[in-house]
Amino acid sequence: MLLIPTEEALITEIRARLGTLPEKLGVAVSGGSDSMALLHLLNAMSRTSETEVYVATVDHGLRRESRQEAECVAARAAELGLQHDILTWHSPAESGNLQGEARAARYRLLAQWAKARGLQAVAVGHTADDQAETLVMRLRRASGVTGLSGMSVRHLRDGIELLRPLLRVHRKDLRSYLTDRNIPWIDDPSNNDTRFERVRVREALTALEPLGLTIDALTAVADNMRMADAALDHAMRVAAAQLGQVRLGAVVLDRAGFHDLQDEIARRLLVAAITYVSGADYPPRRAPLLDACHALREGRGLTLQGCQLVVKSNRIWVCREYEAVRETCIEPVSEQRSDVVWDNAWKMSVPPNIPHDTKLRALGDDGLRLMEDWRRHAVPREVLKPLPAVWQGGELIAVPPLEQSSVWSTAAMRLSETWATRSLSH
Repeated sequence: MLLIPTEEALITEIRARLGTLPEKLGVAVSGGSDSMALLHLLNAMSRTSETEVYVATVDHGLRRESRQEAECVAARAAELGLQHDILTWHSPAESGNLQGEARAARYRLLAQWAKARGLQAVAVGHTADDQAETLVMRLRRASGVTGLSGMSVRHLRDGIELLRPLLRVHRKDLRSYLTDRNIPWIDDPSNNDTRFERVRVREALTALEPLGLTIDALTAVADNMRMADAALDHAMRVAAAQLGQVRLGAVVLDRAGFHDLQDEIARRLLVAAITYVSGADYPPRRAPLLDACHALREGRGLTLQGCQLVVKSNRIWVCREYEAVRETCIEPVSEQRSDVVWDNAWKMSVPPNIPHDTKLRALGDDGLRLMEDWRRHAVPREVLKPLPAVWQGGELIAVPPLEQSSVWSTAAMRLSETWATRSLSH
């Protein structure tokens, strides 16, 4: 989109996407042209700001040359006076989706590195080419509005903010920028391996350009879909405020109000409830979600992505599925813990001098049978069964989320007011 890929024009584009740079910024650099150009541009910008730039390269160990390439990036960073770390993936996946596993590991390692360095964000070098390819790949999967929004400029992943300031810049412009400055880069041979979907899509896009399906046209579509996605998300949050609340870690929805929602708003509301309750990073697939919405409107319950969806009278309850935590057992004494985390949902302080046979496991049907008054909590049994309970042998000692007690002080790890605000953009 930039007619002249000058450094000034490229920096202006980055500022338009990001505004002011954070005080401590990480840059993920593989050695390819996109990330190498981003490194030099952000380094140039840092000279006139208060930003400290740190560099990291993830070595997946999938090619013999990968370590040497990472060391080449380290040498280039040193020439620029920047600190560089090589992050090594020690457990390459053996699954059928090697690229997917490697990508997940890359972001996980970058997040760990950023937190250890005290960085506020990590910039990655995705370009307009990557955005166009992503859109076509999601079209093939019949994605909805959110999927066709493509990648966002800012995205929270693994607890760290990812920045993509080059999403409107062509790869060829970045290569021209590097070539004009005699800055070398490394071409990954896997970028030409047609076994990978993205490479096949890249080749198809070249063939589609004469029809007007250009990179610029596809990135414009992604921008349009992102605006539509934001409008739909706003409508969902309005509905959430009117129809939903959180009780004991479960989301409770007004059944009649849910029934009257348009399909897409109902689907998004259910996504928000399920991801809040399960803590999942990604929503269930679109088809099962639409089936779930249909079932709930007919008054039928079901399980989906580790959640139990229960229809009771005039309410819909989305709670943790008991089977997802049935085998979970924590022994605070043997593990010498002063506090414990249950299912990444509840944090409990362990009182001193508890018996050595004390265990934390789900309440379950066994616990309900020992609680004669469980109905006084006015929630379905499905909501209570996955809650953490304190056991000594076969004796039920306490159910901390149900009790106001200083002995086992308990706090929900997810704020109830945030259940419909969690971003799942890419």
